[in-house]
Amino acid sequence: MALQQLPAPIRERLLIEIYQQANDMDWEFLSNTEKTNQYRRWIEDPKVGGVLLAYGPEKDARVWIKDVPMKEYARAQEGIGNYVRYAVNRFQGPEEIVRAACGSGWVMKPDSVGEKPNHCYAIAGDATRYICWGRVGNFRDLVWAALNEAIDSTERPAIVITTRNGETVSTAEHTRQERLALRCGADLRHLHREMVPNPDYLGATGDGRGPLQPTLID
Repeated sequence: MALQQLPAPIRERLLIEIYQQANDMDWEFLSNTEKTNQYRRWIEDPKVGGVLLAYGPEKDARVWIKDVPMKEYARAQEGIGNYVRYAVNRFQGPEEIVRAACGSGWVMKPDSVGEKPNHCYAIAGDATRYICWGRVGNFRDLVWAALNEAIDSTERPAIVITTRNGETVSTAEHTRQERLALRCGADLRHLHREMVPNPDYLGATGDGRGPLQPTLID
């Protein structure tokens, strides 16, 4: 049986386990070398590789971990996509971004969230604004997306640079970003965010005391 055809209960148990471990190690802050080492450790982990290797060779198991759960991990933390319920903690969602970019009086347009880069539309009365967001390393993509929107829209698009604890934007970099956004006809905001317990987490108990062991069968 190919890894892409894993039985649903086993696939779900693996996703829960991998996302739990990724949360514990704060995956987004690992270096590329540390992430590479972690992929090896997952293969050696009886709860991950020990399961996957029963369904395919090691190289396929490594690709599955990288291309299935971890490819979606950042999006799940944003509250976007089909893997949200596996993320232990996540950000508050696009509504938080809209508030930071536009202030009161604006709300997220339903079903307007997209990716590459993360974006949505905000509405207030008859007005609609494009908002894109991401970490500092994605600034170039955010500028390009906002510039394309600025050409076609009567409302100024907005770029939101997000940071977490341990991340900062230097004054010089901040100034440079402001100048670039201004040249593109976009507003720029910086938003420092905190993770919150994921209300949609698959393993959450009803009384909020912590994750349940998955009631899944092999």
